[in-house]
Amino acid sequence: MAVVADSLIVRVAKTGWLSREIVSVWLEAPELAKRTKPGQFFGVKVREREDLLLRRPISVADVQGDLLRLVFRVVGKGTRALSRSRCNEEWDVLGPLGRPAPLVKNKDVIVCAGGVGAAPLLFLTRKLIAKNRVWILIGARTKQELILIPEFRQLGARVLVTTEDGCAGKKGLVTELLTGVVKDLAKPVIYACGPKMMLKGIIEIAGRVQVWGFIEERLGCGAGICYCCGIEKREGGYLRLCQEGPVVDLSRVVL
Repeated sequence: MAVVADSLIVRVAKTGWLSREIVSVWLEAPELAKRTKPGQFFGVKVREREDLLLRRPISVADVQGDLLRLVFRVVGKGTRALSRSRCNEEWDVLGPLGRPAPLVKNKDVIVCAGGVGAAPLLFLTRKLIAKNRVWILIGARTKQELILIPEFRQLGARVLVTTEDGCAGKKGLVTELLTGVVKDLAKPVIYACGPKMMLKGIIEIAGRVQVWGFIEERLGCGAGICYCCGIEKREGGYLRLCQEGPVVDLSRVVL
């Protein structure tokens, strides 16, 4: 049965641009901050736009005290409207939605981020770092598209950076960094978020290593009713990302 969360009105506490296309918004939401776990997301209503009926799904990048941090790329009318928000404005948010990412203990953990995919992995790393040995692999096309690297480093994780044009870190792809790291570890666990081509590459490199992927798809209702976010399962049928995801065992789905 689908679980429908209640929507709440929350206040925008701080906004900023991490790149030309990526926005960071802090929301003052004490009740939600207590309940939100890594891997979950919120459906944000675009207010004062009657032509934009569907909520925009935005993953949780971090939680600090009473504040929630949402980071998203501007890709259309809805996210463009949200990017113009100012401090003390109010957002109508639905959530937290989705299943939290499974957490491990006493493991070698590799966190692989591609572009804006670094956002939901920051909150996850904050939870994992105290009880695991964590490597952070962050990649982007250019230096300007790398985000949240100072925040990851402040957590005390080992951070490796790559860009396709070679302007920051090692020239190449995140998957190339992963090849160098994973071979030296006995039974690591991988968490990844980024383009599907990146996720496919990680599966090929990982072999039998457990890979949890944060998958992004268009969402309709956010409550598991419309199946707009369904992705094919290897054993047949479909998995609803808003209910059984968005963090899934990548060995179970067809990318």
